[in-house]
Amino acid sequence: MLRYKEIKNALMDEISFMKAGEKLKSRPLLCRKLDTTRATLDKAIRELEDEGYLYSVNGSGTYVKEQFTGISTKESNWAVIVPNVMDAIYPGLVRGVENVAQKYGINLILCNSDNDGEKQEHYIKRLISNGVDGFIMVPVISNRLEDNLKLYNRLTQANIPYVFCNRSVEGIDVPVVSSNDFYGGYIATKFLIEKGYRKIAYIAMEKYRTSMDRCHGYISALIENGIEVNRHIISLEKGRTPAEKLQAMLEEGQEIDAVFCFNDRVARELYQVIESMGKQVSDDIGMIGYDNDDFDSLLIPKLTSVSYKNVEIGEMAAEILWKLIHKEKISDFQYYLFQPAIVERDSCRGRQEEKE
Repeated sequence: MLRYKEIKNALMDEISFMKAGEKLKSRPLLCRKLDTTRATLDKAIRELEDEGYLYSVNGSGTYVKEQFTGISTKESNWAVIVPNVMDAIYPGLVRGVENVAQKYGINLILCNSDNDGEKQEHYIKRLISNGVDGFIMVPVISNRLEDNLKLYNRLTQANIPYVFCNRSVEGIDVPVVSSNDFYGGYIATKFLIEKGYRKIAYIAMEKYRTSMDRCHGYISALIENGIEVNRHIISLEKGRTPAEKLQAMLEEGQEIDAVFCFNDRVARELYQVIESMGKQVSDDIGMIGYDNDDFDSLLIPKLTSVSYKNVEIGEMAAEILWKLIHKEKISDFQYYLFQPAIVERDSCRGRQEEKE
């Protein structure tokens, strides 16, 4: 991270507990405290002024412009932070939140974190300063436990309720609304087995809680049906595309008659690989996706997928946030789980040779 960015973040920490109109320490004192140069400090302060956090008065000093307590005079604004609203599952989740927000007369502020921790942090700090009453967020995937605790505890200190969707964060005890990824992986694999497939691969883009939970469900279904788990056709590592992963498996001579894909985006990429090999989806290699997005019916053959219940998750998260803001009692057990379901189409009807 650039040094002035580090100083800017340190200043944000400094002013987050100050009142509107309160004066910052003198710049020489801040330089010594933050162990930085005057030029670097000035650049960080200028950026915070441009963003509306600070203002300077000639001959007087620099002052806090916005209030960081998170207290507003009217409970009317919620923030929704998702990795990317263009990803297939998030429009439904946001729609679910909007359904409830509209019922209660709440305005929504939608932000894309791009799964970037710094960007998510910037949004949270900025929205706290603007008096947002609550947050619904799909937290960024991060292994930096200390940074997570510091960031989300800022919301707690500001007395702003928040709810996580889709995944939790280790060490943070807040309501989590999610889909049962283990069960989704289990029913997807069981569906393939019932169609006659036996050499089933599992391919995800990377290894984290959600992809592992789906993998565990996949393995459980194989074991339950007496099918040996072939770890050579399971791939969750970063660094290669799903297409490269499948091609590598096939080039190694692995026998694969179906693929359980972590999501529909992976499945769409693998369609192209299978077709480029002169094989047919379903007849030669069965395919099942996850998320049940709008593109599934446009593929040939149409993609069978696991429905994530994303609209329902958004609605539940919004109802919980409403209760938290209004100090209504919720259960001490703060984990809310939806059961996914198979949406059957044409991509895994069973191997052609089995039918013959």
